[in-house]
Amino acid sequence: MLNGRVNRHGEPVVSIQLILRNRPANLTAVIDTGFNGYLSVPRRLLVRSKWLAIGTEKFEIATGALVEQEIYLGEAIFDGQRGPVYSVMTEAQDILIGTKLLRGKTLVVNFRTRQVTIR
Repeated sequence: MLNGRVNRHGEPVVSIQLILRNRPANLTAVIDTGFNGYLSVPRRLLVRSKWLAIGTEKFEIATGALVEQEIYLGEAIFDGQRGPVYSVMTEAQDILIGTKLLRGKTLVVNFRTRQVTIR
């Protein structure tokens, strides 16, 4: 089980470890149920990593515009499990956790108590 919180912006956030340069980096990520990928990782982190660029993919963003983003294959530790993960590289500052990383899990976001639980 993984516990997180609702931050001051009303976003559910949890901890994640990205394996960058063969070392785990403890980071905070926003859960984005509108993003159906695995992870969205800022360029500033990926350029320092040893993650493998594997191509590009087109995505429709909230405005309805289509954008083409670079896709990387890396490794992460999420909810105690270490494994390979695909990531979209973005210019954003936040790491986003998409619904593919949440497959097989139960997500509970309690905005009243500001608690986030992933089982």
